Amino acid sequence: MIDIKDIKDSKFLKDYSNQELEELACKIRQFILESVSKNGGHLSSNLGIVDLTLALAKVFDFEKDIVLFDVGHQAYTYKILTGRANGFERLRKKDGISGFQSLKESKYDHYETGHSSNSIGTGLGFALARDMDKKDYEVISIIGDGSIGNGLSYEALNQIGFLKTKQIIILNDNQMSISKNVGALSNFLDSIRAAKGYNNAKSKTKRFLNKTKIGSLIASFLDKIKRLLKKIYLRKSSIFSEFGIEYFGPINGHDYKEMIKYLNMAKNLNKSVILHVITTKGKGYKLAEEDTVGKYHGIAPFDINTGKLLKEDNYPSYSEIVSSYVYNYARKDKSIICITPGMSYGSKLETIKEKLPNQFIDVGIAEEHALLLANGLSLSGKKPIVFIYSSFLQRGYDQLIHDIARNNSKMLICIDRAGFVPNDGSSHQGVFDVPMLLSIPNFVVTSPKDAKEANDLIYTSLNYDGPFTLRFAKINLKYDYSKAEKLEMGTWKIVKKGTDGVLISYGEFVRRALNIANLLMNENINLMVINARFLKPYDAKMFKEIQNMHKPIFVYEESMEIGSFGSFLSLESINADIYTFGVKDEFSTHGTRDELIKMNGLDEESIINKIKDIIK
Repeated sequence: MIDIKDIKDSKFLKDYSNQELEELACKIRQFILESVSKNGGHLSSNLGIVDLTLALAKVFDFEKDIVLFDVGHQAYTYKILTGRANGFERLRKKDGISGFQSLKESKYDHYETGHSSNSIGTGLGFALARDMDKKDYEVISIIGDGSIGNGLSYEALNQIGFLKTKQIIILNDNQMSISKNVGALSNFLDSIRAAKGYNNAKSKTKRFLNKTKIGSLIASFLDKIKRLLKKIYLRKSSIFSEFGIEYFGPINGHDYKEMIKYLNMAKNLNKSVILHVITTKGKGYKLAEEDTVGKYHGIAPFDINTGKLLKEDNYPSYSEIVSSYVYNYARKDKSIICITPGMSYGSKLETIKEKLPNQFIDVGIAEEHALLLANGLSLSGKKPIVFIYSSFLQRGYDQLIHDIARNNSKMLICIDRAGFVPNDGSSHQGVFDVPMLLSIPNFVVTSPKDAKEANDLIYTSLNYDGPFTLRFAKINLKYDYSKAEKLEMGTWKIVKKGTDGVLISYGEFVRRALNIANLLMNENINLMVINARFLKPYDAKMFKEIQNMHKPIFVYEESMEIGSFGSFLSLESINADIYTFGVKDEFSTHGTRDELIKMNGLDEESIINKIKDIIK
């Protein structure tokens, strides 16, 4: 049996027996488990897809055929089979390999994605280009059962049926995405999994026809009979065939004989096909197999024997703090409805989900719909609160402008993981929401410096008639149980007085700004530090006063510099020199939060040197 770290490509698998594939799968699972336990990463989905990836490598040619993973975090086995096992020592670390497919990393990676439901549409583009160029290769899009519920997938499926081009779509169905799947499509897939009557009847019909003398005459009608049986025994199974795409399944995603048979069948067909493959998320690691909330979907370094994190944080996450404040308001106010697009575990909404089920809605991976749903609830007199990651809010940009802002709908949008996000790379950075939101009329944009201010801003939002956003970083911090105060709209707060210049910041960077100002005191530079907790509306009165000081104004933020809060204030400035310290005009790679901050020249030492150069 080959050593995993000696694998250069997957050609050797062509001669492997099914038994040898199973033995290799066990070794790969152990390798992934040990790697993720040391470095953190996406565990359950990668353990579940090992057998399927090996079967793909057995049937297809990774040198020639295009394989797209949706979402890219389930590509660990694919990376191993394409010669990258040695890179797992620095998985998701600075200068190490990405946790997703990466164009820069390997010729085998044809696409980069970190968000869901992109693979079918992108795969269609590859397939059309292949046909236009009269080339010969397969395009395989592997999509999870949670991802296929997003509208992007259906738009692509509809186009595939119209264009009649060949694409292989593998629905990797493990009955769970980040959190447990919800919605009608999930129920539909459940009905297919449970449809033993249909599958048994289909097998019996084939056996019967093969035994009769006229079986050869009937064979040409087998396809029609199959479709009829689907309608009789499983009425809803026609959902994929209605798109004009052949459907096969359910298929056991851990049975090599069955998978290889259907993969070869899909390869030999001259039309698009969906293979519905059932896999066990977390397979081979009992704790992950039994996980029902998504703990092992993406996890920090942990002890394999106990499942406990190696480095337990002393303080709760910002997500947990914000959700607990919202829970306290929601249990007293039944008009508050909490909504999330598949992020109930990540945004720590399990308490709200369990204790206030009538006030909690998880729409699955459908960010645009989450915002439209909130808009309708708002216009009907309810108080929706949407929990969404900053990088996923991008998908709802049209809804923010067209539906929510134009209607001035009352709601709170809790923007989780705003700013730099460690380890996940360019797709998950929350540095684009400030430029995105500042340009939209009617939106209130806020970013608290600590837990107390977060509670104050939540309370303020509940007493405000219009769209209100609360941005907070992926960090841990102390709870604050003091009574919430209603803040005056658009007000800033001076956290340190000074006469040599003004340092404006917001969110977690206020703490860093204060540290910078204190260190600059050793250089005889005395800066005023302002907590700009309201980015929009901003504190026009205080801003005018600091402009009248005729001293340099520095805006320090973890936002893209172009379109940042600093650039916004520059437009409002009359006679002040404003210097913006923000994120470079490039995508950030993976690394720790502090590494990402330093790579962008936003660490304390870098900012101190920049300010010294300007003032002295």
